Amino acid sequence: MKILLDENLPRKLVAALRAEGCEVESVGTLRMQGLDNGKLYQYAIQNFEVCFTRDFGFVSNVRQGKAPEKFKLLRVTLAQKPQDEFIKDFIAAFRAADLNRFQHGDDWP
Repeated sequence: MKILLDENLPRKLVAALRAEGCEVESVGTLRMQGLDNGKLYQYAIQNFEVCFTRDFGFVSNVRQGKAPEKFKLLRVTLAQKPQDEFIKDFIAAFRAADLNRFQHGDDWP
């Protein structure tokens, strides 16, 4: 699975998801910090299957349009915690989740 992480998620999450066997990049690893959400969204649709973000506004904007065929933007709703605890919670939720059950623009998990 090809995953993009928005810049509002911990950088260490890239390595944790790669350890789960996913192809993962982040806005930081791609050096795209500060790119407006519209351009990031278009890039993500063309290059990834899933993008995780914590940005409510980003997700709200894409919910208004037609859902892409092979891409999902999901808003992470896990409680904010120290980085290592957050990553542990994220990976546990990721392992337990069937991403096929989520629709484009859904809150996750």
